This record gives sequence, structure tokens and C-alpha cells, in this order.
Amino acid sequence: MSNELADQQQLVLKVATRRQPALIAGQVVSAGQWFAALKATAMLIRLGVPEVLPLLNVTPDGRGALAAEATGQRWNRAGPVGRFGMVPRTTSVAAGLLAVALEVAVAEGESELVARLMPLAAAARIRWKERRPDPLVQVDLPSVFTAALDAVLGGQARRS
Repeated sequence: MSNELADQQQLVLKVATRRQPALIAGQVVSAGQWFAALKATAMLIRLGVPEVLPLLNVTPDGRGALAAEATGQRWNRAGPVGRFGMVPRTTSVAAGLLAVALEVAVAEGESELVARLMPLAAAARIRWKERRPDPLVQVDLPSVFTAALDAVLGGQARRS
């Protein structure tokens, strides 16, 4: 396990046990909302595969694992579970998703959060219209994250 992955896992544990404040774009949010923002970021990444892969700042193994998961399993986009209700198939995929989600979460302010979400949302937008219901509607996101999504997606985020 890499030092970076171990540090990321420690951060997750510290937030989960409330030994460290949960921050999104420099704003303190509840641990639940922090995890929801990580989940929403992972959803955007998974929606954006394969177009998003070159944009991800993850190890080649993580990028390859995510690509393999996406091509090896065609998720039922309209089904009751869909691909977002599924756990990543490998630890490499989970580690890659976590790395990118944490990179987004540690943005220092709202404008940086928008900038970090922009490439993920641009790749995800290709498939966004196919998602009914919208996968983010049921996620209790912090307001700073919702505002950034609205700015990036032009009001497509959080449709009911």
C-alpha cells in the first residue's frame, strides 16, 4: 500500500470518528455530508468513464482498474440498482475513486471546487441525460458542493 493511500485512509477514518473536521472547499460540513460529497464525486467519475480517465490524477493501476471495471461490466443504467449502487469491484478502483474525490474535497474555496469538478462534470455530462432519476437527487450534499455542481452543470444538478 502506498503512503498516499494510507494517508487518505487515515483521513477518512479521522473524519468518520470525528477526530478531524470534515471540510469541503474549506467549509466545515457534517461527516455525513462530507462522505456524500465523496460519493457524488465518485458518481461523476463513473458517469464520465471512459472520457474522464485521462483527466484523473491517479496511479496508472487505478486508472486501468477503473477502465477495466467500466468495460468489463456494462451497468444497467435504467435498472433499480444501476451502477452507482454497486461497490467498486476491486480495491484499485475504490482507491482511485477515493484519491480523486479527496482531491476535489480539499479545494481551498468555492471557485477552486468548481474548477476541480468542471472536467469531471464535462465528461459525465455525455451520459447525464440518460440518468433517470438523477443519481444525485437522493444524496444529502453540503450546500457548497451543491452550489459548485449547479455552477458546473448549469442547473442540471439535483433535479427532482
